[in-house]
Amino acid sequence: MTPRNRCFPPAAWERQSCDTIQRAVESVLAGRDSCSVMLTGGRSAERLYLAWAGLESFKSLTGVDFYFGDERCVLPTSPDSNYGLAMRTLFREGVPDGCRVHRMQAEVRDREAACVAYETTLPDRVDVLLLGVGGDGHIASLFPGEKALDDSGRRVVPATAPKSPRPRLTVTPSVVAQARFSFVLAPGEQKARLFERIFLSPADHADLPAKLAARAVWLMDTPLKPYSEHV
Repeated sequence: MTPRNRCFPPAAWERQSCDTIQRAVESVLAGRDSCSVMLTGGRSAERLYLAWAGLESFKSLTGVDFYFGDERCVLPTSPDSNYGLAMRTLFREGVPDGCRVHRMQAEVRDREAACVAYETTLPDRVDVLLLGVGGDGHIASLFPGEKALDDSGRRVVPATAPKSPRPRLTVTPSVVAQARFSFVLAPGEQKARLFERIFLSPADHADLPAKLAARAVWLMDTPLKPYSEHV
């Protein structure tokens, strides 16, 4: 499998990454009048969303349905909420006219019911999927060894993170695999080394969930090492 990445100058990472994602959204809308975008959380997402929200082309979007790949089981007003993060950054000036945001109601006591309810809102195939990635190789709330990594036929399941807030909801590997365009937000040295590890490590996705995103475009700001440095 050929690695796919875009490496931007660190000072331009946010702007060039959101330009790349915006073009993917527009390419979908050029063929039809709707597009589904699945958002992520985390510090890299916060940086991206603040820049993306400032694009006039983002403000003029219409026909876009925004979803979330995972959510912490907290109130939407919590600083730990991915939905709350998006509302404070990407949608700080409001949701563009003609677009909708579909949040995971992860704060309810019955997490299984919340997963089933969210599954019913998802499109058959996500058009544009955004993923953050952790230093341990997790994407969404799919952590190494997580039961949610099993192929259960489900699309949204409860998950447990190794750190607080531990209870989560997350999409499953099938949602990741079926996305039309996928982007991993991966600025920094640690993420560059993780990208290299995906293609060099014999570990499977159960131990290194980021391998599920091997076909995605990784948006980076750190050059990769020459292959000779790995051998």
